[in-house]
Amino acid sequence: MKNVINNLAPKRLLSPLIISFSLLIANINVLYASDIYQCATSKDVYDALDTVKPGDTIVLQGGKVYEIDKSFKLHANGSDKNRITLTSKDSTGQGRYAVISTVGQKKEEDLVAIKLSGSFWNISRIEITGKKVSLHKGYWNTHGFRIGLYLLGSGSHHNIIEDVHIHHTHNTAVAIRNESHHNTFRRMKIHHIGEWLDKDYNAHEGEGFYIGSSKGLEERGKMARAHNITIEESILGPGLLGQYIDIKYAASFVTVRNNILYCYEKSYNEEVVKIAGFANIIKDNKFIGSNKNLTRYIQILNKKTDDPVRVDYLDQKNISAPTGRDNTVVNNVFYTNDPKILVVEIDVAPIDRSSVIVENNKI
Repeated sequence: MKNVINNLAPKRLLSPLIISFSLLIANINVLYASDIYQCATSKDVYDALDTVKPGDTIVLQGGKVYEIDKSFKLHANGSDKNRITLTSKDSTGQGRYAVISTVGQKKEEDLVAIKLSGSFWNISRIEITGKKVSLHKGYWNTHGFRIGLYLLGSGSHHNIIEDVHIHHTHNTAVAIRNESHHNTFRRMKIHHIGEWLDKDYNAHEGEGFYIGSSKGLEERGKMARAHNITIEESILGPGLLGQYIDIKYAASFVTVRNNILYCYEKSYNEEVVKIAGFANIIKDNKFIGSNKNLTRYIQILNKKTDDPVRVDYLDQKNISAPTGRDNTVVNNVFYTNDPKILVVEIDVAPIDRSSVIVENNKI
């Protein structure tokens, strides 16, 4: 075709035609360059994760259990227009998710189901669950995964996680750390996280979402910073032994909205949501039930350290993280028969208390 154009068109008209034709071919190449990885085994998934590129899709089989002894590591980067997808499809039409589980024996240290350090991923239709494994004779049985889904590093951003079911992990369902930012969690289902060592004591945190870090040393400051996280339209609980949402002291711009939190099973914390970070929003959620250990549903607090993490905030550069400031808790509904339980406890220094907005919450 290009030769025909050369023969028929004057030279001054040829260049824009060729350029347009070349752009069309380039766009077609982009459209058809994406690959789909159909993964029947865990090894298939590991192989796909090593080679996946922007625009590709990794598909697991719905209803199939993928046992692993080392984490699935999502380190590739997509782009805004060419996202990478990890999902499952049930060929039987029953709508089952693919299940990521453990092998029932000793695994890599602190096994995580999915470690996400890349950007622009879509993750959906995955179930994560551990098996109890006896590590030592006379020691307690432990769930196979320490963490279900772990987002870490500043390179972990603009990811969308939807319709993911996490239960029976040893420690936390979802951990977000090390400057991970601009990530969205939607329609999550998280329950029965953590485990009791005996009937009165739990040695592991058991949170639903653990955002940031409790580490107060400046050299570990990046671990503590996480920001612009959205959790919405999800169901948390019952059976979370730690906080359902734990926003640590250098975490910021976390929005928790339109979720249902079932709080009636025994936990070891006094609160369901803890906010030690700054500029976070908790709104339009339903908290259902309470248990004997709860004294408050939400706690907002200062978390001062001798060597605070430094952040940029409100046009101020390299300041100590303003823990507890500018947090908002509005339009939540709490269902309880306990007349003594507090809806929100504000444990913030008087000088910062005016920055906290708590209003239109109902019991």
